[in-house]
Amino acid sequence: MYNDHLVHVQDSSQQRLFPQAVLPIWDMDLTIKEMTRLLDRGIRGFTLSDKPELLGLPELPESYFEPMWDLFNESGAVANFHIGAGQRREDMEALRRSTSRESGRTPTDPAPGTPPVVAAPTWRSFGPQRRLAVHAAQMYMSNVRIVVNLCNSNLFDRFPKLKIVSAESGIGWVPFILEAMEFQFDEMVTHPDERQFAQRRPREYFRDHLYVMFWFEEIGASKLIEDIGVGNVLVETDLPHPTCLYPGPKEHFSRVMGGLPQAAQQRILQDNAAELYKIPLG
Repeated sequence: MYNDHLVHVQDSSQQRLFPQAVLPIWDMDLTIKEMTRLLDRGIRGFTLSDKPELLGLPELPESYFEPMWDLFNESGAVANFHIGAGQRREDMEALRRSTSRESGRTPTDPAPGTPPVVAAPTWRSFGPQRRLAVHAAQMYMSNVRIVVNLCNSNLFDRFPKLKIVSAESGIGWVPFILEAMEFQFDEMVTHPDERQFAQRRPREYFRDHLYVMFWFEEIGASKLIEDIGVGNVLVETDLPHPTCLYPGPKEHFSRVMGGLPQAAQQRILQDNAAELYKIPLG
């Protein structure tokens, strides 16, 4: 029903909006059937969990997912990993409880003096709005895991046309991660079997297969685009989230990207997305 609604949104927008559907990855036959059905209806991409193992499923590079990756590879559909998409229901419910209470303990809090099983992302002395702000700032880093694992795997050797988007994760952290991946690859990956596991280096896989996006950032947009790669960056506005650019996204992008060459601005604001999601221009 949700995916059918997305098809309706795309069609009723006269091909101006392109929602990304979701997949029933707990059943691979059903996943392929649903992907095929939606691709035939014009859907351009799909949003995935980056941690299916939390649902008792195999990890993404394992053979269980090969039919899905093969269909992504052959169809040109885009795989999108949104920040927080791998959280369990329990994690989301705990966050809602954390940000909705004004003060005091809830029945799910550990008793005073009892260590929690996992440290909460925020300190319990914070109020609900501060909790939400602290959690939101940390969430941008949650896609570091999927990006680093992808770039150190052989997934792109096996599916060379695969394109993947890190959604809503920002770009300021990307140059550091690219540098860290390269440094640690040379420092840690020395055994011949490990060296031959994948055909190329992490940064090469990022350059040819991954996209990252930004919206509110200023430093990332004005100073780091060249380090990331002009062809790997997309923009977003995030309406109607609290961290959106309403009411002045055009003014914001004009200001933070004003120092970039015109060709780079056009590629980031238009051409990258049009090519990636196969959106006709004009």
